[in-house]
Amino acid sequence: MAARRWDWVQLLTAVFLHLTLPCMCQGRAEQSYSEALFMKFLADGRVSATFDFSTVWSVHPLLFSNPGNVQHYGIFPKSLAEVVAHYHVQELHLTLTQGQWRTRVWGYPAHPAPPGAELWAWFLPEADSEKEWPGLVDAMSGLLGAHLNAIDSASSFQPLVSFRPNGAILSKDMSNSSALLRYAALPRETVCTENFTPWTKLLPCGTAAGLGELFEAESLYDCDYHSLGLHFTPHCLDDGCGQVGVRLSLTLTVVFPPPVTSNPSILEWSLKSLFHRPLTSACPLAFSSTVTVETNSIDGVQVSLSQTPSLTGTVEVAGRRRDRAVFDLHSLTNSTTSKPLPPLSVSSSSWAYHIMPEQPELLVSRHLVGSGHDWGGLATEITNSAPHTVEVLYLEMVPWFFRLYLHTLSVSQATVLSQHYVPAKDRRRAHMLELRLSLPPLSTSYLSLQFRRAHLKWTEHKPDAHHGFYINSAVITTVLSECPNCTSLAAQDQDLAVLRLYSEPLLVSLPTPDFSMPYNVICFVCTVIAIAFGSVFNLTTRTLQPAAAAKEKLLTRILRRIGVLSKQKSD
Repeated sequence: MAARRWDWVQLLTAVFLHLTLPCMCQGRAEQSYSEALFMKFLADGRVSATFDFSTVWSVHPLLFSNPGNVQHYGIFPKSLAEVVAHYHVQELHLTLTQGQWRTRVWGYPAHPAPPGAELWAWFLPEADSEKEWPGLVDAMSGLLGAHLNAIDSASSFQPLVSFRPNGAILSKDMSNSSALLRYAALPRETVCTENFTPWTKLLPCGTAAGLGELFEAESLYDCDYHSLGLHFTPHCLDDGCGQVGVRLSLTLTVVFPPPVTSNPSILEWSLKSLFHRPLTSACPLAFSSTVTVETNSIDGVQVSLSQTPSLTGTVEVAGRRRDRAVFDLHSLTNSTTSKPLPPLSVSSSSWAYHIMPEQPELLVSRHLVGSGHDWGGLATEITNSAPHTVEVLYLEMVPWFFRLYLHTLSVSQATVLSQHYVPAKDRRRAHMLELRLSLPPLSTSYLSLQFRRAHLKWTEHKPDAHHGFYINSAVITTVLSECPNCTSLAAQDQDLAVLRLYSEPLLVSLPTPDFSMPYNVICFVCTVIAIAFGSVFNLTTRTLQPAAAAKEKLLTRILRRIGVLSKQKSD
């Protein structure tokens, strides 16, 4: 009887495995995960490290609009998938940045981002973006521990053409209508471990294996530049984009200060010296885990590697050769005794700090003009060092309490091809100016615009009102046919490179009231009332009576009695 029961158990187990294993295998095959680290020297001796953790899922983006369509998420973060599904998001981009990227010296970053926080999203055509946007902001704020709930309607924008979808286009309506787009930035948002820790939890292997082993908060935040990124986009699964899935790219860009050595001409660093942790293993869930080092990022400087790379190659970028050495972590950690990667060093006689970096084709700089607390202005300088004309999109976003005067807009050394301006509404909407400019070759163009400061209510000021208010970074968007200064993680060269530049955010002071005046008035009035009330109360309530004669002491009575008797005898 027991043997027959055991046969039935084996039969049911075999049927269950026969039905579930194909689904499980198919679910695993639908997802792929890769991680990559790209490192190179910058012109001023600093070292840049760019991480890219990419998860591709063959589920169609429209399935995310109904959470019931997806039951098993695999290595895809379920918390993020539920946010995307609940708020009907097709494309989502969030960056948290500390520091300003120095384009003039470092070239163009792989993942451009302004200082502070930046959030922009494209919603599905059937979604009510006006209603979904506040909920999405709160959800992302809770997901990464950021103070994004400071974003409201007065700090949100709908750029017309500057922020187009980066992923696959699902419908023509989305590609032509900016009503489904929402953009916001918080230049003052600080980035710390409270944001970094939940970001690492979105990785399939976290910080236990793979490139995540290098993450140590002290080393990552003790640097010159730090930028976290989360990018969710539709992704083409084939060359013809016949099949569309989704892609989640978690990025991290760090710029370390120049290594300190006894000989200035020798710069030597290792992964452990930069990150304070060794790299010992690859993520078992990743089909690709690599560390790439660019060995000729600076002209005249060659990088000598102390270990033979798994693969070497040359990439043509804008007619310039870029030699790269690739270390495959899977092949390096196959042995039972995994060893950390040895240090990567620069040849002793090659480095010189006076090396002038190659001038980027496009640069942008912005500053304030004017003095006092009434009138002011914005001045932007755009430099085109290319030998041909370049068309750019210029986006300016100014809070409503700076009264822009559009008639003062001045553009020199450039041609305005089109202009889109959205005026502000007090406490409801900010100013937005979008220009399409044609920059002449080898020229520097200037834009200026005047504004007048408004007076805020005393309750509308921040707790540290004397610090001032920020104006978002100006955004320059263009397409370059050649980009030798671009930092690319791709192995192949691209014919066209969409370039986005951010200027410096501006800190502007506003007229501030005397916040101590209510306190001083309250103290003064209360003191006067207390003194006056006490005196009046005593005068009006006290009963005046003649003082009672005090009883004389015995000695006093005796002396007085003796004095009276002596006086009587003398009389």
